[in-house]
Amino acid sequence: MGKNKKELGHIGYKISAVLLAIVAWLAVANISDYQTTRQISNIPVTQINGDVLDELDQVYDVVSGDTVDIIVKGRRSVVGTLDKDDFTAIADLSTMSITDTVSISVEAKSNTVQSEINITCVDNTMKLNLEEKVTQQFPIKVVTTGSTKNGYAVSGTSSTPNIVKVEGPKSAVEKITEIRASVDVDKKYSSFETESELHIYDAYGEEITNDKITLDVASAKVSVEIYATKSVPIEVNLRGTPGDGYGVEGVVYQPQSVELVGPADALAKIETVDVDDVSVSGMTEDYQTDVDIRDYLPDGVSVVDIPPEITVNISITKLEDKKLTVTVNSFVLDKQVDGYQYEVTINNFTITASGFADVVSKLTLDDVVPTIDCSGLPVGNHGNVTVTLKEIDGVTYTMSGTVSVNVTNAENK
Repeated sequence: MGKNKKELGHIGYKISAVLLAIVAWLAVANISDYQTTRQISNIPVTQINGDVLDELDQVYDVVSGDTVDIIVKGRRSVVGTLDKDDFTAIADLSTMSITDTVSISVEAKSNTVQSEINITCVDNTMKLNLEEKVTQQFPIKVVTTGSTKNGYAVSGTSSTPNIVKVEGPKSAVEKITEIRASVDVDKKYSSFETESELHIYDAYGEEITNDKITLDVASAKVSVEIYATKSVPIEVNLRGTPGDGYGVEGVVYQPQSVELVGPADALAKIETVDVDDVSVSGMTEDYQTDVDIRDYLPDGVSVVDIPPEITVNISITKLEDKKLTVTVNSFVLDKQVDGYQYEVTINNFTITASGFADVVSKLTLDDVVPTIDCSGLPVGNHGNVTVTLKEIDGVTYTMSGTVSVNVTNAENK
């Protein structure tokens, strides 16, 4: 009996020891898993209900609040394992205030975690910048890159569609200069079609990337025409006459030839590019003009590489006059009839040559060769006969006075 009581007493001590151990463990665990706080930064904020602003024809940019920082309070064992990926931050744009701000709400993705922590936002406000939404149409510009096979060139390009509708913030759309579709033609020697993505560029040739700008199509079907090339000379022919006393001393233009591209049958018909509408009428001083070669080409033919304009420089110089002394022996009597004798008489007859100084100053009667055609002169005295002079480039003549020829029959003398 006493022995049993003793054994029961030992069991009670053991149970008490276990209970004390459990209590001690719980106390230690509670002390080690204490309440703590921690800041978690740069949680991305998701915007919802943005279609509310679309209905008002407005777009927005986030000025501040695209990420949020929070203070998390809870047990160390929970808080210590958390990072920004464990939270969801929401900004409901339909609740935007008159100051263009939206409150940010943050929750833990896990309901269990959410129930064990307290969350405080460092700054729970998203600031928006609202702007008018505009729509504008732009032509699609096809840009080729690379070099075609030697002897071939791009003759023309086109795209389908050829117009794109752009929508976005007014300030952003106003910066757009071009919508480009780029196509690689490296080593190509025949026409082809391809699909090309559209890209937006500003006036400085820099690509614009803005997720608030949208295009009604993302790409275009581009057609590229490639043909063999042909080099032909350029000829400039002037029209009209300079002012009185002035002449065209020279015409200089660059380039003097041009490389053309187009269908073979069209190129075969082109031997020169004739520029024939540059006028010098009434001019008394040097003149320069730019001529677009494309204006003188048939449909389907275009200029390769170089700018399609040529610069034409025309030198207008005042003409010099020189009077040539004429005697009766100065004339050449052409086509004389056998048996006839010819006697020339001049009456105040003079020849004045006009032209550029370097030419006129060297002229003599031997150069001018005053000539009378005797074939139509019968026996008798012929007053004011026609005198012809040798044509010399850049020289014009003025004759005054008269020339008479007396024709006699030598057999009657």
